[in-house]
Amino acid sequence: MQLFNFVISAAIVSVVLFTSCKKKDDDNASPNPPAQSAGFYYGENGITTLTKADSSWVNGAYNTIIAQSSGSTVVEINLTGITSQGYSLGTTNVLTYLKSGSSWVATTGTVTVTKNQDSKLSGTFSATAGAGVSGVTSFSGNFTDIPIK
Repeated sequence: MQLFNFVISAAIVSVVLFTSCKKKDDDNASPNPPAQSAGFYYGENGITTLTKADSSWVNGAYNTIIAQSSGSTVVEINLTGITSQGYSLGTTNVLTYLKSGSSWVATTGTVTVTKNQDSKLSGTFSATAGAGVSGVTSFSGNFTDIPIK
């Protein structure tokens, strides 16, 4: 009888230990999402899923960031410089978003260049006011390691 009780007790303890040590599904999940690949990303009206432009570059001679999709310019940002700093949008620094044959020009906002290194530019932009495209009230995004030509 003692042997039977010992075997039953050992079996119960084994089952409890085995099931309590079950691995959680998120144990291997990364606490940080993967880094965004190089390119120019943009979105309207605070959308969190940004669209990536097919191609993007900086015209270093004119301090102009250009993003294109399907062979047409989507965004053009003209700045007074491309050094790492913030640039207020308005009359001297201009962000233009082209959509469906219309131009949305930012009247308020900021472009922040976070890195200008190894002939590549990275940063963010946020335009909180503008006009020219029906339904667009704001425009924002980021650019990572786009080439300076």
